[in-house]
Amino acid sequence: MMLDFGEAVRQFYKNYTNPDGRAQRSAFWWVKLYEVILISVCAIVVLMADGGSSFIEQITRVVEFEEVTILWADLGSSGKFAVIAVFAFSLVNFLPGIMLNIRRFHDLDRSGWLVLGFFLIGSFPVIGTLASLGNLVWFSMPGTVGSNRYGADPLGNNNDTFG
Repeated sequence: MMLDFGEAVRQFYKNYTNPDGRAQRSAFWWVKLYEVILISVCAIVVLMADGGSSFIEQITRVVEFEEVTILWADLGSSGKFAVIAVFAFSLVNFLPGIMLNIRRFHDLDRSGWLVLGFFLIGSFPVIGTLASLGNLVWFSMPGTVGSNRYGADPLGNNNDTFG
């Protein structure tokens, strides 16, 4: 059975530290949509705040702490709140995101250690971008039909004879 948006997000947080089992494509992509929506809303709030457009424009070029404090001081209160919200949201979703990726690899009958491999490869500029795109393509593929070594098929296609 394919998950809907709300159920996918509920399972994402319910399995906060659970790397066991499998995650179907809909679980992965609904959570990605959820993350994009929340971060986009916060980015719009930052852009609408006093000093928000210059904050967004300059933050990618910041190399020194003093520059960050100047940009932060010029940012309006709603913009500061939105930046803090994105930071907190990213921290809260870091671990369950890793667990979801592990379960997604499990659905493809691959080791969850590939998450670490993609993370390490991602630290290299050009190769990391290509690896991230490859990972997204891989996660777009259907999982193994029926049970595999990581558990039952989350879509319910468990037609194993002796299973």
